[in-house]
Amino acid sequence: MPTQTVASISSSKPLSNPILGVATTIGVAGVLLMGVVSWVMLLVDRGLPIGLTIGISLLAYTTLVFLFLRNVESRESMVGAAGGLIGGAVSSIFLGSLMTKQPTTIAELESQANQFSSGGIALALGVIAGMVLLGWAAGKLRERKTRYATKDIDWRARYAWVVALSYLPLIAVGGLVTSTESGLAVPDSVTTYGSISILFPMSLMDEIRIYLEHSHRIFGTFAGLATILLVVRMFGSPARFLPRVMSVVLLLGVIAQGVMGALRVSEQSQGLATLHGVLAQFVFALAIATGVVCSRKWNAVAPSDEAVDASKSTRLLLMIATIGLSIQLVFGAMTRHLDSGHALMSHIGFSFIVVLLIIIAGAKCIKVGKIDRGVAGGAGAIRPYGATIHGLVMLQFTLGWGALAMTRTGEEGHAALPTSTELSTAASIRVGEAIMATSHHLIGALLLATTVAALMWALRIASRPKNG
Repeated sequence: MPTQTVASISSSKPLSNPILGVATTIGVAGVLLMGVVSWVMLLVDRGLPIGLTIGISLLAYTTLVFLFLRNVESRESMVGAAGGLIGGAVSSIFLGSLMTKQPTTIAELESQANQFSSGGIALALGVIAGMVLLGWAAGKLRERKTRYATKDIDWRARYAWVVALSYLPLIAVGGLVTSTESGLAVPDSVTTYGSISILFPMSLMDEIRIYLEHSHRIFGTFAGLATILLVVRMFGSPARFLPRVMSVVLLLGVIAQGVMGALRVSEQSQGLATLHGVLAQFVFALAIATGVVCSRKWNAVAPSDEAVDASKSTRLLLMIATIGLSIQLVFGAMTRHLDSGHALMSHIGFSFIVVLLIIIAGAKCIKVGKIDRGVAGGAGAIRPYGATIHGLVMLQFTLGWGALAMTRTGEEGHAALPTSTELSTAASIRVGEAIMATSHHLIGALLLATTVAALMWALRIASRPKNG
């Protein structure tokens, strides 16, 4: 395609998305990246200088903003600054732990909970100001470069994908909470040791189990806010009926997860922990499906008659595969949370059936996608999902055997979870086992979500009217 400047593009058509919508996508995505980067750094060493952690997080944020601004047609500096301001406001979820007084013991927190410190507030405001300035600078740099025609991006659809991605760290940290027996490290179900969760001091996160359980709640708060903004965006401007309904159902699912997580702690119930783990993966799959139906490809798909016919059997196979994965998910959750030997044997035996179903369904997706190869608006969108679930199911199968080899179950299984008063005497965390089990858990979530996304495409293609 011949290159041309954005100025000439803009003269023929207006900016396709309001600045606020583009900035929201950039800001929330940037905060998500900052949160993940800082979480990983502090997981490795919670004694890292906070300035170093913030500096590297801001560098990651600036890189993401610069990459996103490549697809903004004009006013990049304004969009970047607005994204920084929105992102800065959202980042208070993560910055709150630095804004309060920093006691050295839990006992001191009783008298200092939820009390702000002037130095902490100044630090947080400095980070927010830095995000605005870095966003503006990234936009200015984009404006100074020779610019070319960019893809016409549907920023609301891209935001839906950002929301879906925000659930990934939540699922990963939740998996680590289970794998490290950290589920009861915080005694209260809504607050954290009497402190509003987002204001729990960083100085009290040295204990790894408290850090994991608390950060799980923080990522949950972030995912909830991101989902609320998704619903607002769906109803704040013209949108199709299906994405709107799915965004509302998604929000209800996130709320249910939050309530169930709180009850799981207050009731100290492993049964609720099992339901909480299962529902989390279904909510993530729904979020991915919402991203799919928001895309312009979904609305514009016009497959050939042959692809429509072929997708009908693919649709059935993907439905069966999704049901199989759901059953397998329940067996796995019962094994992890209830330490059920019967569930473990069922999980192992049924895995061979699920792998076979996924391989066949993935092959059918690839076959349907090849029918309209190279045809704009054809059925080719389903093909990458078929290849992806093939790769994920093989990785998941391998990780499953690795997790089985490293974990203990039945009479040799885990003891009762240590409570907040037992952390100092709790058994040390088996790091290798935790990483293997959590990886198996996370890839399982990705496999289910990708299979559901493929199913959505099969349903869409099969429902298209034939040309004849």
